[in-house]
Amino acid sequence: MTWFWLALAAAFFLATADYLTKRHFSDLPVGQMILVRLTGLAPVCLIVLFLAPMPDIQPSFYWAAAMALPAEVAALFLYLRAIQVSPLSLTMPFMAFTPLFVIGTGWLFLDELPSTAGVTGVVLVVAGAYALNLHQVRRGWAAPLLAVTREKGSMLILATSALYGYTLTLGKVALLASGPWFMASAYPLVLSVALVAVLAARRQLGWDWLRRPWPALAVGLCMAAMLVCHYWSLTQAPAAYMVAVKRLSIIMAVLYGGVFLKEARLAQHLMASGLMVAGAVVILLAG
Repeated sequence: MTWFWLALAAAFFLATADYLTKRHFSDLPVGQMILVRLTGLAPVCLIVLFLAPMPDIQPSFYWAAAMALPAEVAALFLYLRAIQVSPLSLTMPFMAFTPLFVIGTGWLFLDELPSTAGVTGVVLVVAGAYALNLHQVRRGWAAPLLAVTREKGSMLILATSALYGYTLTLGKVALLASGPWFMASAYPLVLSVALVAVLAARRQLGWDWLRRPWPALAVGLCMAAMLVCHYWSLTQAPAAYMVAVKRLSIIMAVLYGGVFLKEARLAQHLMASGLMVAGAVVILLAG
């Protein structure tokens, strides 16, 4: 059961990094928020790349990584912009939609179709999304769904989930064509280079975040620890099991938002995010 605790630790470090990013850096441009996240990843990736044995890389790794990278860059911009503009409790739960989008991309790239249990998971995710704004139901049955469209962060995270549904499937192709430790090191490094290049091209490189060294160090360490726990767990258990446990980061993020950032309706948002996580788990494990 070591993989379980590693996956749970990955969830904790991801939620903590999101909380610290919102609390200490959401007043800065998104480009600087990205740089804060990268500072922890790059050194760890270099160490892992140096220590891990080089796998036999198949040609499909290159086309899968090339197709995934532009979407990965866009997804991180959208993800951090969502954290910046909306409460964690109204954004992070929508990451549970990623497995739903994976159903579509899995069919497209891997010829995988959902089972009855997978459809049940979809229903749970949608029910959770509805319950997230359940207090709006007094305005009509459609009001909770319409409230999602009015919350910018929710819509940005939905778009992020769709992009990650696409990149996760391609990432699986790349992983099978290389190896977990190579993917844990080489792929994030290439992604980091791509992100810095995009920021430089858009003249969005900035260094105000360096004036907050301790929060920046904390975010960097959390991202590094998340990466190590994620791939270490992945080497010990099926990917679906690991990702299902890691989805608990959604509930952790909602707790951070309600307890430390004083976001409203904590109980309602916990109930809704619980439904969404349950649906995501069902899709991942049985879909």
